[in-house]
Amino acid sequence: MLNLVFVVGLVIFALSSIYFYVTGRGKHGLNTAFLVSFITLISYVLMWQGDLTVVTPGGQAIFWSRWLFYGLSCTLLMVEIAQVKGIQGDRLVQLLYLTAIVMGTGFLAARDLTAVRWIHFAISSVAYLLLVVDVLSVKAPGSQWVSSYILFGWTVFPIVFLLAPTGVGLFGAALANLLYLVLDVYTKIVFNVQLSRAS
Repeated sequence: MLNLVFVVGLVIFALSSIYFYVTGRGKHGLNTAFLVSFITLISYVLMWQGDLTVVTPGGQAIFWSRWLFYGLSCTLLMVEIAQVKGIQGDRLVQLLYLTAIVMGTGFLAARDLTAVRWIHFAISSVAYLLLVVDVLSVKAPGSQWVSSYILFGWTVFPIVFLLAPTGVGLFGAALANLLYLVLDVYTKIVFNVQLSRAS
């Protein structure tokens, strides 16, 4: 089941990478939609390969490399969100740093099977709350859909982290990674399709 989730993920993100590359050709600026999909594709290939993991005492694999790639892809997504919201300058830099802190401490929490992981999770959660409050406080015209996207899409990730083997282990690695795949499709593909329609 777990391998199937990763194969489906890498196929989906291979196709979305091609789509965003082709549709982004000829447009000015950075093709962030393509880069986000391509980075996520690499992440799914690595998880499918299965080398970069830790195993819980209950035998559940934790694919910690996911959060390293989230650090790259979500930082690019934050650039897109900031553009829609009209956030620039020092405020944008702060949001990018907070995004990197959220993902970096998420990585540390995923790699650690001791109680110390809860410290990393707490730091990540505080950084995430600061990030979300700052982004949602900006009321730019036509950006309400982005606020809804962040509240639903981004906020579910730490909930899955908490309930999965990385946290209290309420469910196993297969379901956790299936949920992450659904969230990845929503936050990286659906978001960028919606963004292209809105612009």
